[in-house]
Amino acid sequence: MRAESATITYSRGAPAVDSIDLVIPASGITCLLGANGAGKTSLLEAATGLRPLTSGTLEVLGSAPGSPSNRTHIGVMLQDGGLPGSARPVDFLNYVSRLYSNPRDVAATMDLVDIADVARTPIRRLSGGQASRVAWAAAMLGNPRAMILDEPTSALDPVARSRMHEVLAAERERGAAMIVATHLIEDVARLADHLVVLHRGSVVVTGTPDELRPLNQLQLRAPAHLPLQGLVDALPAGSSCIEEQPGRYRVCVPQAIEPAVVATVTSWCAQHGVTPEVTIADLASVLYRAIEGIRP
Repeated sequence: MRAESATITYSRGAPAVDSIDLVIPASGITCLLGANGAGKTSLLEAATGLRPLTSGTLEVLGSAPGSPSNRTHIGVMLQDGGLPGSARPVDFLNYVSRLYSNPRDVAATMDLVDIADVARTPIRRLSGGQASRVAWAAAMLGNPRAMILDEPTSALDPVARSRMHEVLAAERERGAAMIVATHLIEDVARLADHLVVLHRGSVVVTGTPDELRPLNQLQLRAPAHLPLQGLVDALPAGSSCIEEQPGRYRVCVPQAIEPAVVATVTSWCAQHGVTPEVTIADLASVLYRAIEGIRP
């Protein structure tokens, strides 16, 4: 997906998507993160052709979203499902399969997503997790080159979520590219080859997990409003320490964290009569901060 100055504005308020420039790789799994209202669903609706841009351009697989050539190569799972409540899963999926020239076998796909036992139950009577799996099956039926999945794991129990992770990883091996909007760091840890974080319609962070994973930061929990200059003076030149929230500190050093740095922080705390909780910052910490709009 390629976006240039892509903007989506509703009738009131700030833009849901605010003039973003973004390139999402045409292979692997890209996890799209952001708080509620960050613009994830609006961007994905535009990528599927369901919502026009207010301005700017957007391409998916090299063509305009929603074009005939585009529709036949993209599988979509919407956050709300968009499923016909009175239909039975087997009938609905058989209908969807006839829209494609080279569909998967419907029975095998239902087995894959574990809905064979509810194949003849009206969709409106399914649980949220079962309905999500019907939508997931429909997104895969056409053997698509790319899939756009909006919060696909949100209604799933841990077993079903793990199963989805396995199947999506297999789809990646098949060569399919995927954009997965999610709130769950577990999804990122299991799936992500590439990451994009939105905040209030703008891109805050983009990159691979290895590129974004911090190697030179510590997180420190201790009493609020400690006098930090003495700690900064004790650390290697070029270090910094800021209190991001009361009692939550971030220590940054010029190079990768070494045992001596951890020892310096804990020793300084001991001198001030403080028992700290010290952890090396991880990818999740960067993502949580980015979701709040704080750039690395």
